[in-house]
Amino acid sequence: MTSRGYEDSALPPIVRELVVPIGPTEAFDLFTAKIADWWPRGFTAGGDDLVAVVLEPRVGGRLYERERDGSEHGWGEVGIWEFAERVALSWTHALRTPGATLVDVSFGPDGSATDVRLEHSGWHADQTADHARFADDGGWTAVLEAYRAKAAG
Repeated sequence: MTSRGYEDSALPPIVRELVVPIGPTEAFDLFTAKIADWWPRGFTAGGDDLVAVVLEPRVGGRLYERERDGSEHGWGEVGIWEFAERVALSWTHALRTPGATLVDVSFGPDGSATDVRLEHSGWHADQTADHARFADDGGWTAVLEAYRAKAAG
């Protein structure tokens, strides 16, 4: 996982860009260390039984959710960790077809705000339905709107 996207993707990347009213360090921290504070419960396996979403802060770290009964559901693994600048994940969360994809999120300063860019790529040909769900406004757009709202306080 050394570059944006995968050269051999069968489907185009999903790209979402937004500006949050906090600096890059705080925006990165909110997206990673505080992901449980803003990630919509409707986008988890546990729903109301969710007790934690954890992103381990290192290359090779896991991203997973934990439910009230202690069970865990893996979402992905950290492939790139550039503090306050970029995190990239091998992503399996909510995919209904086998094979990981790549979620790459970058954080760039914009005065007192931060430009956040999410690119979800590496789609396999048999993941057309998954791609459509994530590309829909009810997919990444809804998830990132929850992130933006939390950043805005």
